[in-house]
Amino acid sequence: MVFADGFAGAVKDPGQAAHRPSGLAMGPDGALYIADDAHGRIWRVTFQGGTATAGIQPAAAPTVDTVARAPDPNVGPPEGIHPDAGAALPVPPGATAAQVALGERIFHGQVDGGTCTGCHGLNAKGTPLGPDLTSGKWLWGSGDLASITRTITDGVASPKAYRSAMPPLGGAQLSPSDVAAVAAYVWALGHGGG
Repeated sequence: MVFADGFAGAVKDPGQAAHRPSGLAMGPDGALYIADDAHGRIWRVTFQGGTATAGIQPAAAPTVDTVARAPDPNVGPPEGIHPDAGAALPVPPGATAAQVALGERIFHGQVDGGTCTGCHGLNAKGTPLGPDLTSGKWLWGSGDLASITRTITDGVASPKAYRSAMPPLGGAQLSPSDVAAVAAYVWALGHGGG
């Protein structure tokens, strides 16, 4: 079954295709994010219709017993998650810990449609599409909050070392307060929090 097609356009050669879907991620709301490494676009795909249209059945609601059960203290973090995950991140001058926390949730696509992990990775250590944000090495500015905010707001049309452009706001519909939160989180990652 073909889910989505036609990205390449008339020319199927990858070097001349109109669009090249190169990354796929699923948001917490079930939306699919498809990254285009030819033009730096990120598409958000959502389902419109009911379960009868899709021919699927929703999962059963959790029982009270399942919800009330305390987590096993002997269980470690999921594979790929740093054991210090959730540790306090540094807070940039002029920002708040609440902004850093919100920025982390936006970065990971948990709120406000953030798409950052599609290019920078779940751990922000970078991918072939976007740089490592934890290294303290800044490609577009000095690493201060203002330059990070400007990079997120304006995007990066011609990356220095990556094959894919970063669209303004990462291709998401971020408000100014969302941008401030993501910038605070990225600052924290690059200043000893990653």
